[in-house]
Amino acid sequence: MTRCGFSVFAVFCGVLALAAPASAECAWVLWSYTFDTRSGYEDYNIDSAHATRTECGGAVERAAAVLKGKGYNVAGAFPGSYEAIGEKGTTTRRYYCLPDTVDPRGPKGK
Repeated sequence: MTRCGFSVFAVFCGVLALAAPASAECAWVLWSYTFDTRSGYEDYNIDSAHATRTECGGAVERAAAVLKGKGYNVAGAFPGSYEAIGEKGTTTRRYYCLPDTVDPRGPKGK
């Protein structure tokens, strides 16, 4: 291989090495879902966005603490669960982390 050909190959490998880890990263979104069995009310909302899944999991734990403070019976919200479900009367609140590429409301459009 010529010196120029080797240089081009080395640069190409370097670009690939840098691009691969960047494409694997994504933001994480904390979603909240509310459902009331009596009225049939259902609602999805984006609560917050986070750089890592771990940060999003911390937000789930904080949201669960707020639910507990409001009198909800809370399940989940332990480190590594990335989800908390609170129930109070006929209302269920769910907080959970998803990659920013996933929308739990389903596909948009026709």
